[in-house]
Amino acid sequence: MNRDLAHQSIAVIGYGITGRACVRFLLSQQAAVCVFDRDVNIQEKVMSDTNVKAAVFEPDMSLSSFSIVVVSPGVNPHLPCFASYREQGGVLIGDIELFAWFNRTPVIGITGSNGKTTVTDMLGKVLSGAGLHIELAGNYGKCAVDLLLEQAHTTTPLDIVILELSSYQLEMTESLQLEFATILNITEDHLDRHGSFEAYKVAKQRIFNRVKNIVVCRDEVLSYPPAMELNQIGNTNNSPRICAEVGLLNNLTGYSVGETMGSIAEPCIQFNGRGLFALSDLHLKGPHNYINIMIVLAICDQLSLDRQLTIKAICDYKGLPHRFETIRVSTLNFAGKTSTITWINDSKATNVGACQAALACFSKSDDYLVLIAGGEAKGVDLSPLKEIIESQVNQLIVLGKDAHKFIQLIPNAIHVRNLQEAVATSLSLIQKADRANAVVLLSPACASFDMFVNYQDRGDMFASAVTEQVA
Repeated sequence: MNRDLAHQSIAVIGYGITGRACVRFLLSQQAAVCVFDRDVNIQEKVMSDTNVKAAVFEPDMSLSSFSIVVVSPGVNPHLPCFASYREQGGVLIGDIELFAWFNRTPVIGITGSNGKTTVTDMLGKVLSGAGLHIELAGNYGKCAVDLLLEQAHTTTPLDIVILELSSYQLEMTESLQLEFATILNITEDHLDRHGSFEAYKVAKQRIFNRVKNIVVCRDEVLSYPPAMELNQIGNTNNSPRICAEVGLLNNLTGYSVGETMGSIAEPCIQFNGRGLFALSDLHLKGPHNYINIMIVLAICDQLSLDRQLTIKAICDYKGLPHRFETIRVSTLNFAGKTSTITWINDSKATNVGACQAALACFSKSDDYLVLIAGGEAKGVDLSPLKEIIESQVNQLIVLGKDAHKFIQLIPNAIHVRNLQEAVATSLSLIQKADRANAVVLLSPACASFDMFVNYQDRGDMFASAVTEQVA
């Protein structure tokens, strides 16, 4: 493949944030670019930005006149026009593959169905605090190809790029070389795009194709590379190695959660059986976050950073909005009794695994737990939620396009029209339950685009409804 792009005829499919970044980079390489987008006004939009050609995208159009076609992550690469293009020997790539062709900076790759943005952001803050010049890019942070332009015009080279990688990006990537990679977890998601869980899993595990060091989670079988792939990657000197293992269960090897901190019986993060810091020192709570924290710690240890400084930065990290975020603690007074209510915004829980992780933070107790769920299920089977909802949740409230699928699982679920009604219903339920403590958890297990702009919009609407109705 000729990677001298000058004067090559290249199509960019999709003119969103990623598509625009790809156009900028391709023009810097003197390529002849044509943009395709479903927007009927795409020609006017492109001409106002650049002098490239543009046309309306059609799923069955011919792309044979282009030497390379760059597909934005939001565009399904399995459409008929792309299949025909591949059959004709065309080069079909995504933005991360384009980045990989020209990148010269060491890269850490993070993927997983859940938690990858938290790990990417936390790792970035820890490495920056240690004095490294880093950038976050990919599915979170900057467009990766924009980094190429920035590096071409700076005298300060980057030490590390941390890429958050989605399955959409990975399925279009062949050449990405990584110093470190990790798959946090793989649970059913995006089956409407990938067609099956097997295809989704294969897309995620492509992160291991050209990696030197792998951090794995003992609790997640799919975070390990398939043995066949390990045996097929180059010679022994170039083969990847599992450089660190993490897991929740107390383990004398690697990183785990233990019960003793020094001589004190206190839950802690430990390494090789020795306590490093107490869980009570962390802002982030819950088993899923303990895994995330250990992944970051393991990578930092592999980079030979000062462990005590790393631990301090991890303990100082407060997380990102919409991810198991306590947005308010309120009190409800009724008939001379008071209930304390914790309101948690976990709107980023857009799949079953994320909702399960949130619910695993609770144990059945005197607390009264209300779960608000629902939205667009993306073709995923919701039945794995049934057991944990029945064991952990006092009342399920559902809304959105696939609310009926939750009701099929949990027949006594309450169907509401919107988040305002969900908050009002939660208050009524807690009043009747007469418990000292209650939790209202928005953890939808579904995408948000049936009712909201995105998951952030959904979380903000929830927070507004709580502010409006809660004293």
